[in-house]
Amino acid sequence: MRFAGHGDFDRVVVDLQGPMTGYTARWVSKIVQDGSGAAMDVKGGAYLQLTLYPANAHDDAGNSTWVGPRQVTAKLPNIVEVVNNGDFEGVVSIGLVLDHKAGFRVLEQSAPTRLVIDVAR
Repeated sequence: MRFAGHGDFDRVVVDLQGPMTGYTARWVSKIVQDGSGAAMDVKGGAYLQLTLYPANAHDDAGNSTWVGPRQVTAKLPNIVEVVNNGDFEGVVSIGLVLDHKAGFRVLEQSAPTRLVIDVAR
C-alpha cells in the first residue's frame, strides 16, 4: 500500500498478488476492526471503507504481508490516515480517514495487479 498527492486528488494504491479480487468501496460512519467490531481510534471528517474479498494480508504461515504499521499517517490534503482494519476469514479491510467527504473513484490496474483509489481534495 502506498499513497501520494496528485494535482486535485489524493491517491492510495493497494498492490495485490495474483488476479484481481472482488472489492467494495463505501462511506461508513466509523472505522471498526473486523472480527471484533471495536471502533478504531482515528479522527476524521469522513471515512471511506475499502473491502477486498477473497483476500488475505498474511501468508500460509500466518505472517503479515501488510508492509508497515496498521495505521499510517498520510498527511495529504484530504487523506489523513490509512488503516489496515482487518484481515479476517478471507476479507481484508482498509479504512481511509479523510478530512472531509469528497468524490472518489476506484480503478483496477494490471501488470502488476493493484487497486487505485483517488479521492478529490
